[in-house]
Amino acid sequence: MWIGVTRLIGSRSGNERIAPTAEEDAFSIVHFMRSIERHERWRQGYCVFGGAFAADTVSVLDLREPVECAIRGDIDAVQYYIPRAALDAFARENDARPVSTLAWCRQMPDPVAAPLSRLLIPALRGGSPANDLFVEQLCLGLLAHVACAYGGMQPATSAIGGLAGWQERRAREIMHARFATRLTIAGIARECGLTASHFARAFRRSTRQRPHEYLTAIRIAHAKELARNSDLPLSDIALLCGFGDQSYFTRTFTREVGTSPGLWRRTHRP
Repeated sequence: MWIGVTRLIGSRSGNERIAPTAEEDAFSIVHFMRSIERHERWRQGYCVFGGAFAADTVSVLDLREPVECAIRGDIDAVQYYIPRAALDAFARENDARPVSTLAWCRQMPDPVAAPLSRLLIPALRGGSPANDLFVEQLCLGLLAHVACAYGGMQPATSAIGGLAGWQERRAREIMHARFATRLTIAGIARECGLTASHFARAFRRSTRQRPHEYLTAIRIAHAKELARNSDLPLSDIALLCGFGDQSYFTRTFTREVGTSPGLWRRTHRP
């Protein structure tokens, strides 16, 4: 049920149309990071929209009908590909009616998509397995926002509770035992008998932390232990603790601890 995310960067001049979109039971949502000088949309030979897009506004396309687009100006955007199956699954998980269509005012900035896109870009650029839970969490948040704000979905009024005792213990056990591997929210959720979105919300309610925050804390603790009590290079510590590479390890450690791993090691060695 996962959604696709693509960074779009480029520049186009003139009025040449882009090849028609493929016919799919899905939606394309493009968040424009910067303003677009001119955007035209053609359906069945007719121009159905022509105008500019301001920064942080979005374009919503129903891919069940092929569309041709023409864009003029510099492009810096993030495209979200959302299959209808993902929306249907999210509706079922929340005891809500299925979303029939998506709509958003072109002139209105999206206050949720904008910060999510800006968080996703560096996370996707890094390409580290350690980012998996964080990226999943952001995508779940975007899916929930789109279903409710664009699709008018109204979840059941009863709030999701926390995890059952055995589920919380199992989730913690998995993350402590496999912190150095490529863990995903969906994988942990399956072992707890839950869907990914249900698990993410219930875990936060039970622990007051998002899954990726909890896992990052485990990895940082193990990295400190190795930095303090071994002579392993920081690049090896990064791999052994699930950070994937030293640059991502350094960024994450510095953000969470307030100092670089190298400086922390020098000041905490026995």
